[in-house]
Amino acid sequence: MNLVESVEQVAIREVLEETGLHIQNLRLLHVFSGEEFYAKAPNGDEFYGVTAVFLTNEVEGEFHKHSSETIDVQYFNCRKLPDRMVGSHRRFIEQFVCS
Repeated sequence: MNLVESVEQVAIREVLEETGLHIQNLRLLHVFSGEEFYAKAPNGDEFYGVTAVFLTNEVEGEFHKHSSETIDVQYFNCRKLPDRMVGSHRRFIEQFVCS
């Protein structure tokens, strides 16, 4: 998150940077935080993550892998998610999109 950015602006920017897609009109579904989101970075820094989950149907553009953080970019049926993905991301999708 950059200085003066809102959480929505961060989501829009990150999606563009990592996928090449332009999104807008985000709807906040939930904010996840707490002890279960504890992480330790490779450099030893410890932190508790906070994740805001948004939903939108307003997507434009074509997939482009723009970031070294991105392995692949595809659409998936929410009942056929890939085996190799971040567990918390799977949970967010299953909870809010597949329900």
